[in-house]
Amino acid sequence: MTIATDRDVPAILNLQAKAFLAHGKIFDVSLWTNETPGELLADLDQMTVMLARSADGEVLGSVRARELEGVWIIRKLSVSPDHQKRGIGRALVGVIEASAPKTCHKISVCTMLRLGDNVRFFLDCGYRPDYLMAGHYNRLDLICFRKNPERTQSR
Repeated sequence: MTIATDRDVPAILNLQAKAFLAHGKIFDVSLWTNETPGELLADLDQMTVMLARSADGEVLGSVRARELEGVWIIRKLSVSPDHQKRGIGRALVGVIEASAPKTCHKISVCTMLRLGDNVRFFLDCGYRPDYLMAGHYNRLDLICFRKNPERTQSR
């Protein structure tokens, strides 16, 4: 796992578009597939952005997180569709959780309620349902999960 830099912007945007386009028949994915390089560069300045790479350096997965009022908010977990179900997403979640500041009392992540595989994934990663945001995005429901940070690790 590596920390993303501005040189990774094209690869992250390409990966993210591929990953979210897989859901394009279920809901409008333009929020994730039309992100601009400038928007991602702003996130690189304000968030922790981690990457999973292949042996030859190809970006296989990415995840972002930031602290807001004591909550470590995980966003835009993306894994290349060709490399899903191989532990990359779980590894990215583990790395981004471990990077949470000590001041955080909660880790939060949300996904579309209709994406059963995502819901199961976060449950399998030890998250528990926290709240439902009914009709939040394009009249679709989001389910948000929570986990308490492990304090045994040094951060």
